[in-house]
Amino acid sequence: MALGTSGVLMLWAGGLLLSHGACNGTRKPMDSPASSSTRALRADPLPSKDGLSPVTRRQLHITEGQLVSLQEEEPDGTHFAIEVPRQRAVVPETTGDEAVLRFTWLGITDPAIPLASGQQREQVGLKLRARDGCNVIYAMWRIAPSAGIVVNFKRNPDDHESGECGNAGYTTVRPRFMEPLDKLSPGESHVLRARIDADVLTVYADGKRVWEGILPADALVLEGPAGMRTDNARVRFQLLVPQTAGTTSRR
Repeated sequence: MALGTSGVLMLWAGGLLLSHGACNGTRKPMDSPASSSTRALRADPLPSKDGLSPVTRRQLHITEGQLVSLQEEEPDGTHFAIEVPRQRAVVPETTGDEAVLRFTWLGITDPAIPLASGQQREQVGLKLRARDGCNVIYAMWRIAPSAGIVVNFKRNPDDHESGECGNAGYTTVRPRFMEPLDKLSPGESHVLRARIDADVLTVYADGKRVWEGILPADALVLEGPAGMRTDNARVRFQLLVPQTAGTTSRR
């Protein structure tokens, strides 16, 4: 009888250990929740030493299109939505040598309209040294018809309104270094960054250098603030710029 009782006790103790292990196993996912990946995506990729700050609605000057604030209860919210085919905006009184666009692409707008050249494009990007609508440097993340970074500048010294210069004055800058980009999928979030150092423009996609080139003299003479642009792209975005005072754009 003693041996039988001992055996029962041993089986009972073993059952407790197994039960304890099973409970620990069920708690493991709580230590590494799926939401941790979401938190990682939301993490700020820009160290504070870079001196970039999110632009508020009060700071953003819209030159074409319409923005929807995603923080209606906050007049100075920094998250916006674009649903229109053409969007142009600048941030007056800021320097124009660097800007960052955090964006989520949701797909093509309805309707979609061609550019002034007649070409159909889906793209989102940054404006640098944007003196006005006729004199500006663009660093664009091309979504369609093909994926990739395209850098060009528009220079029309005697014109200042888009209606005056139309599609004239564009020059595409050839890169000395370029990495291919994968085609975007709706709902993806990305970070586009462009920076001018002396005569070199560098573009980063999601923290990786993907484009670098030498700006010609005609581009380097431009002066103005930073801004953003979209064509036929539905996006949710946040724009970050240096807060040092700079030249005010006239358009």
